Amino acid sequence: MVYRFACKKYRLPLRVPLRTAHGPWGEREGLLVRLEDESGGVGFGEIAPLPGFGTETVAEAEAACAGFGGQAEEAALDAVPERFGCVRFALAAARMKVPAAPRSTKLPVAALLPAGRAALAVLPDRLGAGFLAFKWKVGVEGAEDELGMLDDLLGLLPDYTRLRLDANGAWDRRTAARWLARCAERPIEFVEQPLAPDDPDGLTGLAADFPVSLALDESVTGLAAAREWQGRGWRGVYVIKPALAGPLEALGAWVDDTKADVVISSAIETAVGRAAILRFVLARNLTRRALGFGVGEIFGDRRWDGPVAGSLLDTGWADSVNSAEIWSALN
Repeated sequence: MVYRFACKKYRLPLRVPLRTAHGPWGEREGLLVRLEDESGGVGFGEIAPLPGFGTETVAEAEAACAGFGGQAEEAALDAVPERFGCVRFALAAARMKVPAAPRSTKLPVAALLPAGRAALAVLPDRLGAGFLAFKWKVGVEGAEDELGMLDDLLGLLPDYTRLRLDANGAWDRRTAARWLARCAERPIEFVEQPLAPDDPDGLTGLAADFPVSLALDESVTGLAAAREWQGRGWRGVYVIKPALAGPLEALGAWVDDTKADVVISSAIETAVGRAAILRFVLARNLTRRALGFGVGEIFGDRRWDGPVAGSLLDTGWADSVNSAEIWSALN
């Protein structure tokens, strides 16, 4: 099979910069790809790198795409090196035929709360919208202040909800131990990436020392890293951003084979990438946990954000995304 190949770069400002432990994040860069097969069938994919997570850069992705020229054989698309996980995700998504999941299949979504005390102000609206799971970025302000905010936040949450904490690897071992000791007494679903990925012994030690569930995120950008952590005996959660991890079929096979406890999370991709992920996850019943797709109207533009998303997502949302229209909107 030979495909006609084209790609377009995008650079989109975020409606409100995200505050994380690594500093503010104000815009998203990536590429959309278009593949047309010999029968005229067209598919789209999205390349949304996060070099801070260890992926290829946008420039490297552009260079890889330029190597195809205007057409590419299927073997060449499959031969992209594994370290180009974002490119491999997009090329596979553009060719993927996923059987539709029943419309009755729905997955809950975890709402992303802003860092700091702003979380307290938006929480009532998120609860009113029906969200039952919440993710709060920590490690952004001082530990003493944030621990006080944690008590305030939990005081506002009903017993039937779940709270996830995401440190983005910002804590040292001592700070992480302090947080986990506090969380052991509180209804926390899990603490995500308490230490940096370059401290695997520390992460393993924390998992053994505290009863709180821990999750890996930056440590498992690709499936090779996830398999390595399984080899270490990791029994916690894996937060997987499929847009970074390579072909969706490979992700599905890994989860099926190993029964890994995964959270499927957004890499702040556009609706093109998110729709491909959602169709696959729903069709394959890939996770029992709330999706990390509750980023809200991240771009403030319906073309890139897709349809309004609530506390539950189904294939209706994905089917409402018009990838061809989004492609045409890029110069």
